[in-house]
Amino acid sequence: MSSFNLVQIVPSLESGGVERGTVDVANFLAANKIQNFIITSGGKMIKELDNSFIHVHELPVSSKNFFSYPFIARKINQFIKANNINLVHVRSRGPAWMINLMPKNNIKTISTFHNVYGGSSYLKKMYNKGLSKMDHLVAISEYVKETIVKKYNLTKNNISVINRGIDTEYFNQPLDATKREDVVNTYQIDITKKIILFPARLTSWKGQLEFIDIIKKINTQNVSVLFAGDTKNESYTRLVKDKINQNNLSTICKILGSINQDEMRSLYQIADLCVSFPLRGEGFGRTISESLYSNTPVLAFDYGGVKNQLENMSDLFKVKPHDHQGLPAKIELLLNFTEDQKKEALQEAKSVIYKNFSKINMVNQYMKLYESVKY
Repeated sequence: MSSFNLVQIVPSLESGGVERGTVDVANFLAANKIQNFIITSGGKMIKELDNSFIHVHELPVSSKNFFSYPFIARKINQFIKANNINLVHVRSRGPAWMINLMPKNNIKTISTFHNVYGGSSYLKKMYNKGLSKMDHLVAISEYVKETIVKKYNLTKNNISVINRGIDTEYFNQPLDATKREDVVNTYQIDITKKIILFPARLTSWKGQLEFIDIIKKINTQNVSVLFAGDTKNESYTRLVKDKINQNNLSTICKILGSINQDEMRSLYQIADLCVSFPLRGEGFGRTISESLYSNTPVLAFDYGGVKNQLENMSDLFKVKPHDHQGLPAKIELLLNFTEDQKKEALQEAKSVIYKNFSKINMVNQYMKLYESVKY
């Protein structure tokens, strides 16, 4: 029997890295027959949870209306008392403030910083800092830890680094050839060409617009570029489409839109190169580890959580942030790798990722943290 009775609080369970981590931890505890709870506003990932040991309670914790927070906080407090919960793990800034507005007499609190969060105004910094007002903090990468210590004037002793983890067990399973073929046919991918995969939702800071300028500078005769990620930001998606058309790249570039997990795995296998060029450092950037674990070379700006992942990898996979001048030559170099060159560059990747950036490593570290809390 565990010493903790845990509830994780996450705005929604629709999609994304924060949500994936919540589900992974909950299911790991369930696999160990540990009852645990999640408070969320809902989402399609609820169906992935083991409902024998995981109990989901729906409240509007995705609300951005600060005036509603005291009311929601009372509801959370009632749920905590009714279920004898003694450990609360908040995974977002809004829910953190809700917890800060309720009494914490008989509970311990943990928060995870999933990013460093933008915003320079006093109010925005205060809102972001709500996550730091817990008994213990978790950062999803060394980069996040270093940044929040400086940005919010925090002490290091109270912060653990638990890297976001990819599902290595899933990626170790044999790839279904039929599913791969379905992806090729659905998205009309010409696999006779060299495939560059840019996996990221279409939003300005991810750098798709800037990457189109890079594409213009490489030999595109035998190249296809796939932008894979949700297109909910319609105005930015339109800008990307317009720029592709204006530069006569519509036969080179495809915008695939939202991609499910199985499709993404097939795309990693199909790709010759996976790229990541965000305009600012990401908290983690799991597509890097997923691609490398799929034996697909990457090229990424060497900063943020990506820098942490690539620290013990080949320098071929790294480029100085915003070095747009050096990118075309490095892209062409990687696209023209021989099988032997590819194998040599990737030889340490899987073991490094499994040891440091795997889901099993992540959930085990969370379990140890939960058990270490003094109640």
